[in-house]
Formats: sequence, structure tokens, C-alpha cells
Amino acid sequence: MFDFTISMSSEPILTFGILLLIILIVPLLFQQIKLPGIVGLIFAGIIIGPGGLGVIEAKGVIDVFGKVGLLFLMFLAGLEINMEEFKKESKGTMLFGAITFLIPQLAGTFIFTSLGYDLKSSILIASMFASHTLVAYPIIVRLGLSKEKSVVTAVGGTIITDIAALLVLAVIARSVEGNLDVYFWLKLTGLFSLYVAGIYFVLPAISYRFFKMVGERGRYTFVYVFGSMMIVAWLAELIGVESIVGAFLAGLAFNRLLTNKGQLRNRIDFFGDAFFIPFFLIYVGMQVDVSVVMSDLNVWIVMIAMTLTVLITKFIASFISGKILKFSWDQIWVLFGLSQTQAAATLAAAFVGVEIGLLGDEILNGSIFMILITCIIGPIIIERTGYKLSDPITLESNSETKETKHSRILIPLSNPKTTARLIECASNFGSNKSAILYPLSVVNTIVRSQDQQDVAQKLLDLATGQIYATGSSAKPLVENNINIAEGIHLAANRNAITDIIMGWNGTVTTTSRVFGTILDQVLQTSDQRVYVCKLDQPISTFKRITLALPPKISFGKTFFELFDTLLNFAENLNTPVVIYYIEREEQQIQMLKNLSDASVSCSFRGIGSSDLFIPNLIDELKSDDLLILTNDRSSEYGWFYGTNMIPRTLNQKKPDNSFIVAYPFLNDIETQLTEMIYKN
Repeated sequence: MFDFTISMSSEPILTFGILLLIILIVPLLFQQIKLPGIVGLIFAGIIIGPGGLGVIEAKGVIDVFGKVGLLFLMFLAGLEINMEEFKKESKGTMLFGAITFLIPQLAGTFIFTSLGYDLKSSILIASMFASHTLVAYPIIVRLGLSKEKSVVTAVGGTIITDIAALLVLAVIARSVEGNLDVYFWLKLTGLFSLYVAGIYFVLPAISYRFFKMVGERGRYTFVYVFGSMMIVAWLAELIGVESIVGAFLAGLAFNRLLTNKGQLRNRIDFFGDAFFIPFFLIYVGMQVDVSVVMSDLNVWIVMIAMTLTVLITKFIASFISGKILKFSWDQIWVLFGLSQTQAAATLAAAFVGVEIGLLGDEILNGSIFMILITCIIGPIIIERTGYKLSDPITLESNSETKETKHSRILIPLSNPKTTARLIECASNFGSNKSAILYPLSVVNTIVRSQDQQDVAQKLLDLATGQIYATGSSAKPLVENNINIAEGIHLAANRNAITDIIMGWNGTVTTTSRVFGTILDQVLQTSDQRVYVCKLDQPISTFKRITLALPPKISFGKTFFELFDTLLNFAENLNTPVVIYYIEREEQQIQMLKNLSDASVSCSFRGIGSSDLFIPNLIDELKSDDLLILTNDRSSEYGWFYGTNMIPRTLNQKKPDNSFIVAYPFLNDIETQLTEMIYKN
């Protein structure tokens, strides 16, 4: 124990500076020795905390930051869960969730009752083993295994185990503070049902309206989401449930509203990863009393018993579930590696148990030791086993495949008011995190002036900042050309662009073919995929995507690549899709959907007659639908039945609806085949 203990109240600047240096340096050091940064931050908290060297007090602001960090961690866990994958593998996830909860819960209760703890304490301790936190999930994402069946099963099981464990915590806490009478159960079930209904119906409805009203003003939407999460967590405590249950459910509720690659989601992830969650992990370490650990043999017995119990029971649960689901050994190890790591729910149970006097310091120390061990073992298992599972999927997929999935997106800009929405749209079209966005400003060489150059540079600076806010890479371009369309074409070819995303304000002239002179010229001259966007509201506020597929064109590699890109776009938006098509092509459309690796909810709407396709499509559009039309670029064939007129028709009949017209790569061979089909 040092004599120069500091705190936020006595030395706020120095204390804050030391903590930020720890958050910066410690994870980097632990990465060098192949250990997760989470372990390093907990160790740092142990060393500098009052139970270690006593450098910093764990009181006041640090205590608040630590508790908020725990809520933020649970909130992010809710945001990460892919609900469509959960639904797709619902039987497997329900089975694994039940087994991986019941076996640790029952075994843990029996073991700690045998060690002399009373029944309530044993049940609460066992709930720590039953829950789990997906600490190793970032490794899964890096290996490209997020849609692997065992991973989906483990992630889905997280919902079941964590909610069940947290409800056990709520009941045990209530049993200590009061009686578990009929009134309590009616109150808990009734209020909890109303609470959940409010989260899933009232909160999204209010949030949709707020997001549409505020638009892309990031600080307001961030404060709104953060404040809503805190209020939802507080309301959980009000009805007798732990606040982390509320934070987790709030994450599930906002899951649909936050696009996977948008500015708001990036800000939330960044703020949590860089600030609140590291503070929480340091705060966790500060709760360890090293003197108790070193002086009491019983503490070591408890720590070892807790750690062995969670490792053995989680492995048994993974083995039984894997055998029932007919998983390979590698898949079983993935189940185990993901489900045995402990963090958020474990600590919540330990902290609450100590606060209500049900658990002693030895259990708190034991739970932190258990977290350290499982957070070391889990990532190692996933790293080694994941490589084996990813061999046929990722590692053996040749460089050519990776290159085709590497997006280089050009965004020609002219209007600062539409820039944010185009960039948000473009970032979600990117096929992976390495997608590069190229904002482009074309300067007219005839009337070029310093003022025009300054305006172009300001627009690019604005766009670049917005691109970085989404977490994407930006390479701003300036093209000098007398013809804007030609400038876009040349910039696309020079930079090996794969996709061009352009905005349309709805204005057309009598001489333009579809959109307007510049857009039509780009469509005629470019080989890249092109998306023409009319976005009248933030893309996170669309409740449904209506995807219209043209007759007799849904074949060939280029169309499938476009179709797959659009479904992945919908997945990034967390938005369900309704696919419109001609009934006679249903089998082919179903085949395309099955070939796509996108995890998005799709329903199908077949139209019997080509003549009725466009009228039905427009009539059935809702105000919060985003219509996506797929088209080709031929003026001679394309959509026979006036589909090229849909943008104008929609702009007249439903001017408030947003839409995107998507064009595939230009492939001369496929174009010739399509022409032959139409002529025949």
C-alpha cells in the first residue's frame, strides 16, 4: 500500500490521466503476449486499486464510470446479436441455451451447497456459471465465421442464458430483501411483461419518429440512444429486475434501428470500447483484495472450485448439445470456447450478492479470478479451432474471391445536404470493413475558379469526416473535366472502382431518358455497379425494403452479385426484405436467395402478370418502405413494361417515398445473351 493514494476528488486531472494511459498502454502490451486486452485491464485494476498498491481509490466518479460501463457492455451485447440468425437456428439455440444454463446451474448449486453455502447463496453463485459473455467473438468476426452454425448457436444461446441468469439474480435478491409471495410473482411477471412490451413496441415507435425528425445530426441521436439505454436500465430496477437486464433488452430493441456500418453505430461502439468498458474492467480489478487472496486458503479453494466448475459444466453442455445437433469436434470446441468466457452477468451477480450480504469477498475475488482464466482460455480455443473451421470457408478461398469482395465505392458529390445520407448508404453497401469510399468532386475546366475549387474542397472535407465517422476508409478525389459525367467515368476507371453511388433529387427534363443528363450518361458509359439513390429520410428509419426484380433477367453472375450485395445491404440495415417478382420465376428467385450468404428476413410476393407488376408494386408501397429496383442499362430492351419510368412515376404518385435503382456490372456477353432472350 502506497502513501500517495489519489482519487478523482483530490487529483481529478492526474487520476484521469493515469487511467487513460492504462487504457492506452496495457491492452497493447497484452496483445504482444497474445492475451486479450480485457485481461490486462483487469490486472491493471488489481495492481493500482485499493486491494493492490492502493494508487487510486475506487470511489466517486470511477465507481459511477464502472457501473455505467457494465450497462454499456450489456447494451452492446444486445446490439451485436443477429436476430435473423437467431430465428434461423432457433431450435439449436433453444436447445443449447437450455442445456448450457441448466447443467452449470444445477451442478453449481449442488457443489457450493456441499461446500457449506446456504441454498440461496449457492443458487446465486451457480447463476454466474450459467451465464456467459462473448469475449472471443471479435476473433470469430476476423476469421469470417460469424454465420457458422456453431457460432450462431452459441450467440443465440447467449440470449437465453443471460436473461435466465439475470432473472435468477432478480429473484434471489428479492428473496433476501422480502418475501417471495404470490404478490411478488404476479408483480414481477405482470410488470416485466409490460416492461418488455414497452421496450419492443413503444420505444422503437418513439425512436423512429425521433430519428426521422433529427436526421443525421449525430450528437443528438447518440445522446438519445445513450439516455434511452440508461432510462430503460433504471426502469428495470424500478420493477425489481437488475439494471443490466434492462440494458441488454435496450440493446435488442435498438438492434433494428442502428445500421451495422453507420455513423451512429460506429460512435456507440467507439465510445464504449474506448471509454466506458475499459473503465468498467479497471473497476472490476479494483474490487479484488490481494491481501485476502494471499492470506486465506479458503479463498483459493473457492476460486479453483468456481473456475473448474464453469469449465467442466460448460464443456459438458457443449459436448451434449453438439452431439444432439450433430456438430463436429471443431464445432463443439467453438461452442465451448464462446460459452465458457465469463464477464458482465457474472460480475453483476457477484456485485449484487455482496451488496445484499448474501456473498462474501471470497466469492467476488473468485469470480474475478474465474473471469481472468476463462478470458484467457476462450480466445485461445477460438483462435486455434476457428482456423480449422475457416479453412474451407475463408483461408482456402483464393485471393481472387477476396478481391471480388473488396469494395471500392465512388460517391460523386454536389449537394452538402444529401452528402451524409449518401455516405451512410455507401458505407452499408461496402461488402466488408476494408471497403474504401472515394468521395468525388468534379470541377468544370471552363468556368474553373478559385471559388469553385474552394467549394469542392470544403465539400470533400465534409464528406471525408463523415466517412471516417462510419468507420470506413476515405480517399477524396478531385477531377477536372468539362463534362461531369466523363469526369466520374474517368475517376472510376483510374481508381478501379467497383460501385458508384449517386444521388437524385427527382428533377427530370424532357430530353433525359430516365433521371437526367448526367446520371443517364454515367449509366451509359460506366462498367461498374451503379446505384441511383433518392433518400428522403435517414436509412436507419426504413422499416422494410421492397426489392423489385425484373422479369427474365434474374440469371447470370453479374445479376447474382448485385442481388447478393442488396441482401447484404439489407442485413447491414437490420431491415426485413419483401422480394417482388413474376410468379413464373419463383423457383429461380428462391434459388438465388438460398445461394446468398446474407442473414436477413425475406418474404416473397409473386405477381401473376407482367402488366400488373408495376401498378401493384407502387400501390403496395408503404411510407416507410425503401424501394430498391434492379435494372439494366440498355435503352433497347431492359424492363419491357415501362420499368424505366418507375422513378418518374413514383416521384409523381408517391413523392415522399425513397428508392434506389441498382444496376449490375456491365458484362457484354451477358448483355448479348439477354438481348437474344428478349428477341426470342
